[in-house]
Amino acid sequence: MKYIQRIFILLFFTLISCKGEDALPVFEVVFETLGGTAIKSQRVTSGELAERPEDPEMDEFIFQGWYLGESLYDFEQPVTEDIVLKARWSGKTYWVSFDTQQDFQIDDVEVLSGQSIAAPEVEEVEGFQFAGWMWNDLPYDFNEPVYEDIHLIATWTAIYTVSFEGAEVDAQSVMEGEILSQPEDPVQYAFTFKGWYKGEELYDFDAPVTASFTLNAIWERETAHLTGSPWISEVLDFRPAPGQFINKVDDDLASAKANLPGDSYQFISLGTFGGNVTFKFDHPINNGEGDDLAIYGNAFENSSEPAIVMVCQDLNGNGLPDEDEPWYELAGSDHFKPETTQNYEITYFRPEEGADTHVIAYTEVIDGVSTNGVMDFNDVKMFHPQPMFPKMYLENEVTFKGTLLKSKAEDINANDPDAEFPYWVCPKFDWGYADNAGYEQTGVLQGADLFDIDNAIDGDGNGVALVQIDFVRVYTGVRDIAGWLGELSPEIAKAADLHLLMNEQ
Repeated sequence: MKYIQRIFILLFFTLISCKGEDALPVFEVVFETLGGTAIKSQRVTSGELAERPEDPEMDEFIFQGWYLGESLYDFEQPVTEDIVLKARWSGKTYWVSFDTQQDFQIDDVEVLSGQSIAAPEVEEVEGFQFAGWMWNDLPYDFNEPVYEDIHLIATWTAIYTVSFEGAEVDAQSVMEGEILSQPEDPVQYAFTFKGWYKGEELYDFDAPVTASFTLNAIWERETAHLTGSPWISEVLDFRPAPGQFINKVDDDLASAKANLPGDSYQFISLGTFGGNVTFKFDHPINNGEGDDLAIYGNAFENSSEPAIVMVCQDLNGNGLPDEDEPWYELAGSDHFKPETTQNYEITYFRPEEGADTHVIAYTEVIDGVSTNGVMDFNDVKMFHPQPMFPKMYLENEVTFKGTLLKSKAEDINANDPDAEFPYWVCPKFDWGYADNAGYEQTGVLQGADLFDIDNAIDGDGNGVALVQIDFVRVYTGVRDIAGWLGELSPEIAKAADLHLLMNEQ
């Protein structure tokens, strides 16, 4: 009996021993979160799959996956050994967006959590100064680390322009809320500066600027300074164009310098379009109330030969009109009419030796287009046999530029078959030209056309506020030949400061 029990016990342990030899091994899968929330290890029988745990979490980082070595672990792969899976993290990113409040855009910026960003470049905007970026109604500090999405709004300060009229003072650009820099008081001959006015009120330079505006210099005439001669004191230049009264004396320039100054009636002729004379007085001419300048010519009814008047300021005080000192036209009645040609240019050519000296070739330029032509002065040759091209010029050509008026000269007998002879008339222009309508004046102004400095305009036709002027230039404003009467050629006798002239009466 005991023998049988021993056999059963031996067989049992033999079976147990055989079964242990066939059992599969169990492996451990360890999860290292590297700072994230802890994950329990797993025991996995060989050949089975590890269970993917919930993703760990870590502040300001994003879980990227479980890595075995350098490879992302595949949880569909059976476990065949002990393994250590390590969490891989990437920094959390946020977006910084920008509202420029203008017509240009700035791209959004992605930034790692805890990092800062550089301030973006901002385009220049006319009329505004960039004032910075705001976040939650506070100025944003670009040195601060980013821990959330941020929307920044640009702030701008308006830049206003303050202009000054009535004196040579540069405009100022002023940011909104700042104060204007008060310029030094300007000085003008025969006037006292009363201050800078905005509208009807004296401007307060301590007031913050909130808009663009213009300040006007207000002046008060100092009658005690109205001294000197009312008449021309010196002819600075004489540049005649071709004409029938040119080359009558040995020296046309010397003749002009002798004839025009003072209260005289010795005429000079300017020739056809562009011919001009430049002169000055022994004092500046003030821009006062009404007309300021009188220029005497030789016009009579239906015999007007209009000349355009220009003025210039002696900005550097050297007594000469320098190249950098601009000339301004005193716009007359026809300046802005469509039939008037602006920026007209013409070059007259001296006839070649042996050619007819009463036929003058020219090239004119209108709107950039050049045209050649001739002016035939032969109808006046009987009375004026001398050459028509001024001999005072050393060159064989002379060029003039300016405003060309449409001539009013007309042969009123041209359409009359019974008329034996042409009958030319040259009606006056409405106003604003020399040698035009002086015959309508009386007394000391007999023969004078009157001019208001307030009519000054620049080369673009914009009005110019001048307090006074120092130089005057008069040039022929038309190019036309009225048959046997010859070219329309203004005749200038003298000119006067109207304020001083009337003060003497």
